[in-house]
Amino acid sequence: MQTLANWNDLRQEATRRLTAASPDPVVADRAVGFLDAWLTEPIYQTQRDSILAHITQGKSDLLLDSFYQLVPFGTGGRRGRIGFGPNRINQITVAMSVQGHCDYLRETVPDAASRTIVVAFDTRIFADISGTYEFLGRDNPLLGLTSRALARSACEIYARNGFEVYVPGLSSETEYLSTPELSFAIRDLKALGGINVSASHNHPDDNGFKFFNEQGAQDIPPTDQKMTSFMGEVTEIKRVEFADAVADGKIRPMPGELHSAYLGASLALRSRNPRSATIVYTPLCGTGNRTVGDVLREAGYDVRLYEPQANFDGTFAAVPLRLPNPEVPEAASPALGLAREVNADLVLCSDPDADRIGVFARDAAGRWRYLNGNEIACILAYYLVMDGERGPKRSGVLIKTLVTTRMLQNIARQSGCAIVPDLLVGFKYIANVLLSLEREGRFEGVVASADDLVLAGEESHGVLLTPLIRDKDAAGGALVLCELVSQLRMEGRRLPEYLDALAMACGNYQNLSRSMVMRGIRGAKLLERMMLSLREQPPQEFGGMPVLRWRDLLSPEHGPILSETDRLSRNFLVFELEQAQIVVRPSGTEPKAKIYVDVEGAKIPGVLDRPGAAAFARRLAEKVLDDCIGRIDIRLSANAHLLPDYLDLDLKADFDKTFRGDLVAALGKLGGQTETEQIEWLRERLKPYGGGSDPLGPTAATLDALFNELSHEVASAEERETLRTLKQAVAGARTPVDWVV
Repeated sequence: MQTLANWNDLRQEATRRLTAASPDPVVADRAVGFLDAWLTEPIYQTQRDSILAHITQGKSDLLLDSFYQLVPFGTGGRRGRIGFGPNRINQITVAMSVQGHCDYLRETVPDAASRTIVVAFDTRIFADISGTYEFLGRDNPLLGLTSRALARSACEIYARNGFEVYVPGLSSETEYLSTPELSFAIRDLKALGGINVSASHNHPDDNGFKFFNEQGAQDIPPTDQKMTSFMGEVTEIKRVEFADAVADGKIRPMPGELHSAYLGASLALRSRNPRSATIVYTPLCGTGNRTVGDVLREAGYDVRLYEPQANFDGTFAAVPLRLPNPEVPEAASPALGLAREVNADLVLCSDPDADRIGVFARDAAGRWRYLNGNEIACILAYYLVMDGERGPKRSGVLIKTLVTTRMLQNIARQSGCAIVPDLLVGFKYIANVLLSLEREGRFEGVVASADDLVLAGEESHGVLLTPLIRDKDAAGGALVLCELVSQLRMEGRRLPEYLDALAMACGNYQNLSRSMVMRGIRGAKLLERMMLSLREQPPQEFGGMPVLRWRDLLSPEHGPILSETDRLSRNFLVFELEQAQIVVRPSGTEPKAKIYVDVEGAKIPGVLDRPGAAAFARRLAEKVLDDCIGRIDIRLSANAHLLPDYLDLDLKADFDKTFRGDLVAALGKLGGQTETEQIEWLRERLKPYGGGSDPLGPTAATLDALFNELSHEVASAEERETLRTLKQAVAGARTPVDWVV
């Protein structure tokens, strides 16, 4: 057992190591300052031994990244890797944030002590799948840490600070609460606010939390900055034992009637009630069966649950790549087998906190087509406001973020609906529009009430169809999609063809997003450098197409910067081309930057159909990506470009710089091995690419291209034969891709 004296002995050596590991002496000094606090102050004592082990085991890079900052408060709260220190999600960082939330509420709300807080959580459990903390062995106190446990800790703090707390799971280990139902509950109970412990769609090595206000939404700048300032000043955690607070009535179960009210609010979205569609649904091991599943069953649909992903396994073992993200087609793809078995019309999924929706739809040729978030939003909007034959032909307000397809603006214009078109990223900005409509009857140039909401959407698979909820909700979108698909089925039509027809009538827009993942301090510095370069030397053209206009949302013409959280939210660059809009922005909650390409196919010469516009968007997005990463001296081969965007750029560079050479050097040895041994060599060498799952999934397409390329370069027939057998082995080991985009 390490003792406090060890830090005094180790401090000088630790400082030297951190300085050597840091690209900036100021960063190293800040990390040492955090270490001084975490290893000497009583509030942090539970992590001392594990932190000291980082030092004695020589984990300087990990230590530096864990201690150089407090987990940033981003687009939807705090989210990041589970671990030790201020730049990780753990019992201490969650507790300090909750205590700060309590202090903030008491300071800003006169009757705060008599009000209610609602606490929600998802299914995730930390198992260190990536092996980051293997050096701690069985002494890692974070192993097995669940969202439920962190939520219960939050309940103890809220209760001790005088709040009455509602929380699910008091009588059942399989009771959870989704993000949309949390938002609904806060409003229905007239609670002061809430918290959801969830990392949404992230890998299970991550966790996080989002705070909600009394509107059931997250605060926007500068209010969120004021709240976070209280969190940074906490020196004492006030808490009461969970069982004692339950016994005293300070912590209570969720009222039973709330779920029925939530279902009623969702079912009220129906305009017709055809139920001919057969639906396969997967909650991706999350909370959604109580929202999406219950709503669809209550509406009378034939819902077939994909059981392997409906088991509340917070390690997401049954989810390919362990990424329970509707934006990743592979996540729900195992459910396609059941869909073929039962002749389903749709495969629907939701992420672990059930606010995002994913869709596979069967087309007229019997193929499964994956629909992206922009396509889902456009289908819903068109059906609700323009399709007089099947839909309700509603008039009202559409709301979207800046990075969401501009086809929604065409739909609004053609239908006569009002639209709020260019919000910052994050559903909290959509909720703020609804609050303004509710209180003032207007938002900027739109005059309406919150009840006039038809659809709010964002490209990341989030939609909202009712003002009774102030966050995205997979269930409402799922219900209306099923209503439409049922009508199409009775006509002998399919959803993908419906999408293609409406898109051609509304501008033939195609959208593509690309991500650049860059972890750690080095990654953060590279992102800053890339954005600075784009600002100082903005591109004049992309793929031969001139940039007509570009905007920097941090510039004074877009108003004063209200807070650091506002600065993070406004860190956008928008480039306008004749045929496209391009946006580049760092994520507010994840270590990556995103590129959004929105192509108007109707304006592209020679492009007459959807595939042509899609191909144009893909080429343009790759040009933009190459420009961005070229500014930080990263160049990728065509093969490395085939690797999925959720992989770190360093891994993509490794594929070009190191793996290629390692493979060529190993061909002689591999030629004398069995297929099983060859596959094991590949899996071991590519292990970092898998994130704890089989690395052949994310690398298969890239390997196939590399094998083909090398077969024309190697000298001997034996090496070519080895490449041929490797190609066959990888093809046999990978899961077939049985959908189209």
